[in-house]
Amino acid sequence: MEQNKAKKLYDLLEQIPVTEENESIIKEIKEDIDNGRYSNTLKNIAKLKSMGSDIEKRTGLRGKNSKKEKENIYPKKLSNVELERQYIGLLLTNPKSIVKYYFLYEECFFEDSEVLNIYKSVLFTEGGNYTPEIAKRNFNFSKEDEHVYELKNKLKKEVSGKKYDMEKIYIELKKLFVLRKHYLSIPIQEIQDKIVEIKDYTLYDQMSVQEVENAIVQVNDTGKFKRAILNKGLSAFLELGDNNLTNGLPLPFPILTSVFKGIRKGETMAFSMPSNSGKSRFTIDIAAHTALIYHKKVLVISNEMSEDKMRLCLITTIINNKEIQKLHGEELIKTEGELLEFKFRPDKNIKDVEIDENGFVVRKEGESQKDFVERLSKISTEFNKVIKITDWANEQINNSIYFINITDHTNDELRKVIMNYYYKEKIEYVFYDTLKTDTANIGIGEELKKTATILSNLAQNFNLYICSTLQLAETDTLPVNLTVNDLAVSRTVKEVLDTLCLIKQINRDTLKNYEYSLNEVDTEYFDLKMYEDPDVRYYACVVDKNRAGAKPTLLFRLNLAYNVWEELGYLRLKQ
Repeated sequence: MEQNKAKKLYDLLEQIPVTEENESIIKEIKEDIDNGRYSNTLKNIAKLKSMGSDIEKRTGLRGKNSKKEKENIYPKKLSNVELERQYIGLLLTNPKSIVKYYFLYEECFFEDSEVLNIYKSVLFTEGGNYTPEIAKRNFNFSKEDEHVYELKNKLKKEVSGKKYDMEKIYIELKKLFVLRKHYLSIPIQEIQDKIVEIKDYTLYDQMSVQEVENAIVQVNDTGKFKRAILNKGLSAFLELGDNNLTNGLPLPFPILTSVFKGIRKGETMAFSMPSNSGKSRFTIDIAAHTALIYHKKVLVISNEMSEDKMRLCLITTIINNKEIQKLHGEELIKTEGELLEFKFRPDKNIKDVEIDENGFVVRKEGESQKDFVERLSKISTEFNKVIKITDWANEQINNSIYFINITDHTNDELRKVIMNYYYKEKIEYVFYDTLKTDTANIGIGEELKKTATILSNLAQNFNLYICSTLQLAETDTLPVNLTVNDLAVSRTVKEVLDTLCLIKQINRDTLKNYEYSLNEVDTEYFDLKMYEDPDVRYYACVVDKNRAGAKPTLLFRLNLAYNVWEELGYLRLKQ
């Protein structure tokens, strides 16, 4: 009877982890059990049990049912029960070796719960007199029964007469424990897969425990970087043509599309113009083209134009852009000024309507905006076409154009804005007008490179296309002779960009000095036609940087009133 009580108390005691604080109390409890002081023993065990934890809790090993539970703990490559059995067999054969070949509680990640149980037995029983105190810390006592006794003998027989190198087995097991520990501690599949891959390193067998630790650190630190074997899949790369170098979306300009291979995710592009030259309008032209023609969600970030101005510019672009007209089905020409002033012409068959000198319907005195709109809907096909176009644009949910105005911001806020829209809407095409230093570094040109670097990193790490506008200085440099030195900000920003265009208006008085051709090498050249309309302007576009190849100088024509940009050809000074 007394022996049965003692056994039950020992069973309770083995559930308590041994720590530096409770080790002396546990020894006293053992003495109480041996001396039959069972009441005092139960009180102390209850007190100690509330203080403890056990290694099984963090490895998933839970006693009798552990074999079923452990199956999904580690992937096959991190499984090696045979190595664990060899290690324990050698410890049982020579318990003194525990003085050197032990695992601390936080380093111990046995896969087999029965092997773990016997390891604890070696710590406190077979090798108890040799085990360093630090090695016992936080472990509880082992469970001892006939099955455990038989397994110990079996493990000793498995290593008996064989020339195992304890040093080598211990190091291999410790490396494996390191991999298992980090595998469990980082519940991110991609990182876990990289940790498992370490086991397949060509020179893994030669790696030390510290080198395995270092490899895991590298996996964590470089997990955000894209890695590949460059000479793998080369044939498919060429034959399929499905790669970031060839599948860029076309710009609304054929030559620039050919030069840059389109707008490609993973890259940053910049267009630089002087102040008040049309940077925001150029941005809207490309953004609308990307969203509506190619059905992509885009984000326009602006610290230049307000939401209302951008919205008006967008409506003007959607109405007048010939490619977009093919989508909404309305052929219409309407200036931004007419839209702003809400000017619409009546139908020709409408007689009793007051019009101004330009033929636009005059709003009646005292007429509310609502009543004026209702009247226009009855007498003006032009008005109805505009509303039909804007209604169509409203329905383009899957190719929406998102906008945010950030006049004062830090680089971190800019990054967060982009990432928020990326995760929320999966926006992969971003337009930033105008690229400037953050709030803390206003006026420090060199700081602009830091902002550009952040954008470049975002583009590469998250496979985004980020297009920015830059400020071009007001200089006497001829438009065709622009260089990076004409930037109004840091020249070094060019270093982190994939493409850079320098764009400047050609003075009307000097149009006669220029000519353009349809091909880069051509025999036929054309003069620049002079227009009386001051809204029609010519721009030289110098491709200053292009990682994809050629750097031509091109000619653009802008009709400011309609925000219509046309790429005419290759520009040069007359010879």
